[in-house]
Amino acid sequence: MAKTRISTFEIVLLIVGIGVAVLGFNLINQVYSAEAKISWLMIIAIFNWLMLMVLFVSLSLAVDISKKHLIETEKMVELLEQKKGKK
Repeated sequence: MAKTRISTFEIVLLIVGIGVAVLGFNLINQVYSAEAKISWLMIIAIFNWLMLMVLFVSLSLAVDISKKHLIETEKMVELLEQKKGKK
């Protein structure tokens, strides 16, 4: 398996994702504690927060898949160059 380095983008994505998760949960929890009931605005806020979390996970997966695709493409180019050199 190829070794890949963690990029700056992935580190920033991880930090922002954890920050959004913690901050969003705390804010929703504070509003629920203050109101002590679930309103439509609370449901919308929870839904939007969960959608944001899904987007962060999707972005992370897309970056990982594109890195793997790049590594495989580089391997294919290397193999084709080796094959071309033998002829």
